[in-house]
Amino acid sequence: MYTLNGHFVRVSSKFINSWDVRHLEHGVIYWDIVVVTTLDIVQKDAYDALIQQRSAINRIPLGVDYLVITDPGKIGNGGSTMHAMYVLEQQYGWEVLRKKRILLIHAGGYSQRTPTTSCLGKIATSIPKGWPTYDLFDIKLALYSLFPARMPHGGVFLCSSDTIELFDEPPANLDWTLAEDFVAFAHPSSLSVGTQHGVYVLDPTDMQKCVCVLQKPTTEQMRHHTAIWCHGENEYVYTDSLYYFNIKVAQHLAEIYREEHGMTCEIDCYGDFMSALGICPLPRPAENKNEVNQQSSRIKQKIYDTLLGCHLQVVILHKSSFNHTGTNDEYLDICCGNGKTGHEIFDALKLEKHVGCKVFDEGRHDAVDFWHGILPALPHGDTLHHQPSAPDVHGCVIHSFIHPQCRSSQRSLLEYCCIGIPIEIAENTILSNITLLTYSGPTKDILQLPSNLIMQTISLNDDQYATFAFGFHDNMKATYKNDDKSLSYFGQPLSAIAEKLHCDTAHLFDDENDQSLWTLKIFPVTTNPNDSFEKTLKLLLSNDPIVTKHHYVSIKEILKRRDIAAIIGYRSNLINCT
Repeated sequence: MYTLNGHFVRVSSKFINSWDVRHLEHGVIYWDIVVVTTLDIVQKDAYDALIQQRSAINRIPLGVDYLVITDPGKIGNGGSTMHAMYVLEQQYGWEVLRKKRILLIHAGGYSQRTPTTSCLGKIATSIPKGWPTYDLFDIKLALYSLFPARMPHGGVFLCSSDTIELFDEPPANLDWTLAEDFVAFAHPSSLSVGTQHGVYVLDPTDMQKCVCVLQKPTTEQMRHHTAIWCHGENEYVYTDSLYYFNIKVAQHLAEIYREEHGMTCEIDCYGDFMSALGICPLPRPAENKNEVNQQSSRIKQKIYDTLLGCHLQVVILHKSSFNHTGTNDEYLDICCGNGKTGHEIFDALKLEKHVGCKVFDEGRHDAVDFWHGILPALPHGDTLHHQPSAPDVHGCVIHSFIHPQCRSSQRSLLEYCCIGIPIEIAENTILSNITLLTYSGPTKDILQLPSNLIMQTISLNDDQYATFAFGFHDNMKATYKNDDKSLSYFGQPLSAIAEKLHCDTAHLFDDENDQSLWTLKIFPVTTNPNDSFEKTLKLLLSNDPIVTKHHYVSIKEILKRRDIAAIIGYRSNLINCT
């Protein structure tokens, strides 16, 4: 059986020693343009820097135009799609774009559900495979490399950045081309999954024909529209994920954006684009008399009227799954191969538990500083795979040095860390960019970290550092309502945190209109990454007031001030030494 997963495993090896698409053998076709959308200019700088670095070391296919486009505001993935088509028109013109094969990756947003991926953005999320380790950008470029050859007339292939789609189809099910106005890929899913996604109502006499597309329907709505299928006693629906649209549709979307150039409302590239499609599409969006929503309803009506009559073909991938990586639970399951979905992805993509890992040499504390390029002599230490003195490291470890007496649970992740003292890493823990060579607090024989912990050190401008820490299951958008019951930090009421920091609770936030964990300014700014980690950790572990005064920042402020070049340089240094 020919499988797309097998195709990924074969093709992915090329991305480590990348190839130039301008010199591919006859018949091999790849993307002409890869577009990545971002939320703001800071995120754009991060993505531009990553792409530039990878191009310089032949890490990604050459001969491709990589274009990072910043959204002009909070306009949703639909508004982002329209804006991207408008920018492509301005940069290339439709005559040039007419035959271009374009991959569009929506990667905006600050990943509040997975804060450790906010540092460099969603597409830079580490996936434990290969050397240097892959990330979601590599996964997308490799996994979707099958599709350009099926786009004879060019067009746009749209996806989100925080998903992994698995396909396992026989050759007969891969006999399709991407040439209609829209071609959407459908996955069999449970009814509960269907309530959170778009659901295709298919013609039972020809399942490539779509009657309409329901958006996050109730089970009753699915039954009413006969969207539910049965296999024995098992009920399922076909849900949305990736889709293609041709250049004619791209022109229409660019034109709508041009007409609504000052749009400030959010548009959904699934719900608002798909509602007009199908043999019997959903009703036209109603007009909203509310002044705030007038623009939104006007644009949605314009999209509906423009796309009404466009042909939608549905390609059913019977043996497939659509998997999110956008929560800490989902991400850790994938990296560690836990749970049904995590094990499936781990096995299908042949992921590895340890990628580029070394055992730390205890005698070299003063000779190592990966942030400033002070690197250990090579070869240095044994790889973790074959090190008998580190038998208790059971979690996922990526491009890190780790003390031989460290212990980690099976459901934990260390990425880009340098751990020079014994620590115990409990369940549901993610440590990222951590330098820990010394610790001045009480540790006994080993520093025990609390479970359900995520921590990441980020380099700031002016050679400063801050380490944030949150609970694994924290709701970063939960807001403080002037009482200790509405919001807490690792079980501590905010009044206790304020007392530790010698301030009033009202002064803990850097945005009075958004008093949430995202704006909680409790993380000390230091000039040393080790001190940064230690001081933040003591905020969690100690009940004593903080003696030394510091400037404190929130994760929101950390991301504004982050030094992208320093972070990429730090990670590159660790990669080169592991």
